[in-house]
Amino acid sequence: MSAATKDIELQPTARLEGLRPYGTGSVRAGGALLLDANEGPAAPRAWLERLRAVDGESLRRYPNAGSLEAAIAERFGVNTARVVVTAGGDDAIDRVCRVSLEPGRSLVVHMPTFEMITRGARLAGGDVRSVPWLGGRFPIDDFEAALSPDTSLVAIVSPNNPTGGVVAIEDIERACRAARAVGALVLVDLAYIGFADEDPTQRLLEIDNAVIVRTFSKAFGLAGLRAGYAIAGERVAGWLRTVGGPYPVSAPGLAIAGMAWEAGVDVSYLDRVRRERQRLQSWLREHGVEVWDSWANFVLARVDAFALAERGIIVRAFGGEMAGWSRITLPGEDGSFVRLMDALGEVCDG
Repeated sequence: MSAATKDIELQPTARLEGLRPYGTGSVRAGGALLLDANEGPAAPRAWLERLRAVDGESLRRYPNAGSLEAAIAERFGVNTARVVVTAGGDDAIDRVCRVSLEPGRSLVVHMPTFEMITRGARLAGGDVRSVPWLGGRFPIDDFEAALSPDTSLVAIVSPNNPTGGVVAIEDIERACRAARAVGALVLVDLAYIGFADEDPTQRLLEIDNAVIVRTFSKAFGLAGLRAGYAIAGERVAGWLRTVGGPYPVSAPGLAIAGMAWEAGVDVSYLDRVRRERQRLQSWLREHGVEVWDSWANFVLARVDAFALAERGIIVRAFGGEMAGWSRITLPGEDGSFVRLMDALGEVCDG
C-alpha cells in the first residue's frame, strides 16, 4: 500500500440503516420470572429423552426434514411438497420476503406488527406501506385500499404480536382476493393461533396465494429448538426452499419436533393460559389499567415494565409510538401467575 493510499471506511448496505439486532431489550437476571418473550411451557421429559436416541451417525450426516414435513402435511391433508420446515417462524418470514420483495416492490402490513416482517421486507429491498390497526375489528377497507400495482406481499399476523388481536377469517380471505388481483402473496403468521378460539388454517389452505407460517416455539414450548414451517402452494413452496439455507433445523431438533408433533400440544396448558388471560385482563380493567383484548399467550397493557423488573418480573417494554405499553407473557403455571399478580398489585395499587 502506497503512502498516498487511504483506508476507506467500511459501510454496510443502506438497507441496514436504522436496524439493530433483534432482541427483547430485557435484562434476564437470575431468579427472575421471564415473561418477556412469549415462551411456552417446559418440554415434557419424554421429549428430552428423545435426545438420547440421537446417535453419532445421525449427527455426522446432514439432517433431512422430509419425515417431519410429511407428518405435518398428513395432519393438514395436503401434499408434502407444500410444507417447508424452517428455522423457526422467523426463517419462514424471511424467506417469504426474499421470494416476493425487491427494490420497486412493496409490502402492505398492519401496524403494529411482528417486527421481523418489516425488517425482512427492508432487508429484501422492498418498501413498506403500513395500515394502523389500533384495536377493534381489523381495518379491512383501509387495508385493501393500501394495495397498489407495486404490492407484491401482504402480511397479516393473527393473533397479532404485540397486541393479541385477531383477524376474522372472512377479512383474511378478502385480503387474499385483493392481493391476488395485483399478483401479491399473503403471508399469514399464525404463530399464536393455538391460544385463539378459532384456527383459519384449513380454509387458508384453499387459497393459492396464501403462505401460512406456524412455529413450534409457542404452544409447543420449544422456542430453543428453532423449528417452524410454512405451508403454501407447491410452486411457492419451491421458491421458499430455493431461497432458504440447505439444512435449517438440526437432527436433534427434528427428532424432538417430530415427537412433539406426534404427541400434540398440551391442551391443559392452553386452557390454563386462556384462564390466566381472562383473569389478568379483567383484573387490569378493574384497576383502571388500559389493556388490549388478546387471543394470544400474552396481554398488552399500560404497565410500568421497569417497576415490575424491580420485583423480579421481566416483561417486554416498548418504545416509540408504543412507549408506556408492556407485553406480559402468560406463564400457564399457577405459582408463576400468583407471583405475577402479586407484583402487579404492588405496582398498580402502590
